[in-house]
Amino acid sequence: MKNIIFLSYLNLWSMDKNKGAPSFYRTIEGYINDGWNVVLINPQYEVGASPKIEGLTNITFKPVFYPLCKIKKVSFIGRILHSLHGSLKLFLLGRKVLQQFGGKAIIYSYEVNSAIAGNKLRHKFNLPFVTRFQGTVLYPIKNNWYNRLKFYPHFQALEINADITIMTDDGTLGDKVLERLDNQSTKVFFWRNGVDISYNEPRNETAIKDLRSKYNISSSDEVLITVSRLASWKKVNRAIEALSVITKERKNCKLIIVGDGDDKENLISLTNKLNLNNNVIFAGAIPQSEVKNYLNLADIFLSLYDLSNVGNPLLEAMSCGKPIITLNVGDTSSIIKHESNGILLEVEELSKIPQYINKILDNKEYSIKLGRQAKEFSKVNFRTWKNRIDMELNEVNELYNKYL
Repeated sequence: MKNIIFLSYLNLWSMDKNKGAPSFYRTIEGYINDGWNVVLINPQYEVGASPKIEGLTNITFKPVFYPLCKIKKVSFIGRILHSLHGSLKLFLLGRKVLQQFGGKAIIYSYEVNSAIAGNKLRHKFNLPFVTRFQGTVLYPIKNNWYNRLKFYPHFQALEINADITIMTDDGTLGDKVLERLDNQSTKVFFWRNGVDISYNEPRNETAIKDLRSKYNISSSDEVLITVSRLASWKKVNRAIEALSVITKERKNCKLIIVGDGDDKENLISLTNKLNLNNNVIFAGAIPQSEVKNYLNLADIFLSLYDLSNVGNPLLEAMSCGKPIITLNVGDTSSIIKHESNGILLEVEELSKIPQYINKILDNKEYSIKLGRQAKEFSKVNFRTWKNRIDMELNEVNELYNKYL
């Protein structure tokens, strides 16, 4: 049986079992289904989940310095200590597993914090090596000693030359960052995540009706939605602030915020401050399988991130045929064309968000056009998760057969 060792600082699910971005889970699942003997080594966090999966051996360690990352005054040092300690633990545990495997396995570092450990194992045992990044924060960041320390180990990880480097095409311009850092991996792939939306599947009207009942949303209410982890850089506050303008005239307009995270308390405080308690619904983390029902309930999807907006939520919203309002940051303009298949605003045009919300809600034909053309774009340009993982498996199987 082919052996593969995944090293990562992430849980399979970022929020809870089956809740959050599906990328990591889909990857592990794909290798198991392809007949690989899969080992995952990662920290044991209180947040998120790595559920037991048949065919997966999950080895965890305690991230002793992680609590320091949450203390503002020492978070800078905490992040570095957390990364260094974790890198050592990943190396030691990975070495132990490799000894059990007779020194034969693919080493797969999933995200920046595991790349250094993976590279050390690869050289010590002379093994094939894969690095995988879900995007990057580095495009606007200068490569100097201060930023290399501040963002450690981001620069260091993306400079590592692997047999295969996979950078997710999430709009953060990771391909350009790899080029700028002179990454010399043997093969570099720039792939967008998969989307599992069945275009021919009818809307689940019963599920949508249940959601309306659950959140006390009447058929006459107008619904906006955001779907993301609640982190400060996701800028969900912008949706709340836009709603505060909208509700001056549209009292029945509501905003559903799907997701959970560190910024939730700040968003609740902002909601209270703006007297929007009756208009903002914090749905929390929901199972991935239910996201489409929430999207189908909504009239408009909002994605107002700072770095890029080409994440899975936007891809799923397009696949569901939702009118979208988003910002022209990163490579978002490669997917959303202004007033063709969505609304694409500059960061300096945040004040126009309420204007376009009103335009979409007031003009049904305009709303239908934006949603229809978003869906048509998705049909032509997006892959299913199976297609996306199969592309990767073809390359990694070839790598395994060549070296092992």
